Amino acid sequence: MVSNKKTIRVHIIDDDPADFLILDELLLGSTRFRYELSHFGSFDEVRQELLAPECDVFLVDYFLGRDTAGDILREARRAHCEVPIVVWTGADSPTLDDEVLELGAADFLPKDEISLPLLERTVRHAIRHKEAELELQRLAKRDPLTGLGNRLLFEEILESSLARCKRSGGKLAVLFLDLDRFKEINDSLGHPTGDLLLLLISDRLKAVVRESDFIARIGGDEFTILIDELHSVDDALIVAQKIVRALAHPSPVGGHELNITASVGVALYPENGDTPIKLMQKADIALYEAKRKGVSKIKCFTSNLQTQLERHLYLEKGLRHALEHDQFELVLQPQWRLEDQGLTGFEALLRWHAGADGMISPFEFIPVAEKTGLIVPVGEWVVSKVCEYLREWKQHGVSDCRIALNVSPLQLKSGKFVEALESMAVAHGVALDQIEVEVTEESLLDGVEEHGRVSNELVRLRELGVKIAIDDFGTGYSSLRYLRQFPADIVKIDKSFVSEGSVALKESEICTAIVTMARSLGMEVIAEGIETTEQLSSLREIGCSLGQGYLVSMPLSFEEASDCVLQGRTDSKKQ
Repeated sequence: MVSNKKTIRVHIIDDDPADFLILDELLLGSTRFRYELSHFGSFDEVRQELLAPECDVFLVDYFLGRDTAGDILREARRAHCEVPIVVWTGADSPTLDDEVLELGAADFLPKDEISLPLLERTVRHAIRHKEAELELQRLAKRDPLTGLGNRLLFEEILESSLARCKRSGGKLAVLFLDLDRFKEINDSLGHPTGDLLLLLISDRLKAVVRESDFIARIGGDEFTILIDELHSVDDALIVAQKIVRALAHPSPVGGHELNITASVGVALYPENGDTPIKLMQKADIALYEAKRKGVSKIKCFTSNLQTQLERHLYLEKGLRHALEHDQFELVLQPQWRLEDQGLTGFEALLRWHAGADGMISPFEFIPVAEKTGLIVPVGEWVVSKVCEYLREWKQHGVSDCRIALNVSPLQLKSGKFVEALESMAVAHGVALDQIEVEVTEESLLDGVEEHGRVSNELVRLRELGVKIAIDDFGTGYSSLRYLRQFPADIVKIDKSFVSEGSVALKESEICTAIVTMARSLGMEVIAEGIETTEQLSSLREIGCSLGQGYLVSMPLSFEEASDCVLQGRTDSKKQ
């Protein structure tokens, strides 16, 4: 609010000294308010002032030699100037007021109508209107929980900081921060406790960084920090290390003492980019790499990560091309009884023949498909192909051989997977109990999020007769509690516990524990990666009944798998 106790600072931009004297005489003659006036004679003189104005309002003459108030308004918009600009002119034009108002002017004054009451009302209205506008913007650009900025405000402030650095030759850093395993706290203790933890985290962040730096919360447990006026990359790393140490202290929240850790990705200007989107993208990539390395890790964006980014974009483009030009193939690895090696079904494995690039490993392209959302259409292609295979076997009189297909949590979260699977099965005349869905152990954690969407979708699949298998069991952080509440029929022992370069059973105790636990819950157990007779014998001894691996067969083409199905054998060790 403007009051008579406040000095109103006015910057007048006018190339005619006589006009300045008129305004000076009017405003300094006021008995209601105190005014402090400064005079600028040209656009060039005021250009720098627009970046960090030290006034409450600008009064700008429309004509400024070769420039106009329109040029100043456009520059003010580029500089994100938040001080109101009032334009005045002696020109008699019915369109000038519309023009300047559309460019962002707070008001327009004809010189021939100027008077102290009109000038004061205009100045007070412009300041009050701008204050109200900024308050609305502040509310729209703030995280309602923590009061920190949101993504929109962070990008605006980063853009302004970049413009300043480009002129001064300075440096800055963008830090992306993500809390490690925050999901588990939210799931086990509830969202109110999670919200209290986020408030504590935001307070610790504010205590670590300088007042000139800026923090924003851009997602559930994701924060960004702008570190301005850097001297070197070491400065950014020092701040990142302080943040990691500060957050690692035990956190008393809601009657619990929580141990929380954070991972940080760092991108630098000018080394890693010169626009907000480039720096944020690269800080995000560095964060992804940091989390991949473990907890409490800090990673700077590097040329190697740049290469990975370029590879990621190349693969994303290639995946879209592959969907359009039928470059995928589905191979089938037999699953069999350990007792007699009799065939029970197959696991469908996706392969990509990328033209001149040859075969691209699923370990490389599946993460790209998941990160870009392409896993949904790719998954639909897999379901369609599995239904085609089962239909063809049915036409040859085989209807008791299952095919398991791998499904990403993203497919289940889309809310369209169950309907798509059911409609394709019906269209091909395939019974749904011939289809098995494999989800990774990570889905045990994802399944309790988003109001249990993953878990609910799997319940719907089971109600349709589809079998549910937990893949890679034992490699993640799931607990027995998750497994008990998860709708699953089969547990798959991960290859790393079975073989992994060993002739004997690699992790006998872990395998025994998984078999015992699964059997107590009424689940079947399939051991993956069986490569030797020693491993086979040990698995049989601990009560595991099913398996798959190179001991019996490598993945087969559909034609080769069909031969096995029709002949009732699995002894094809196809190379």
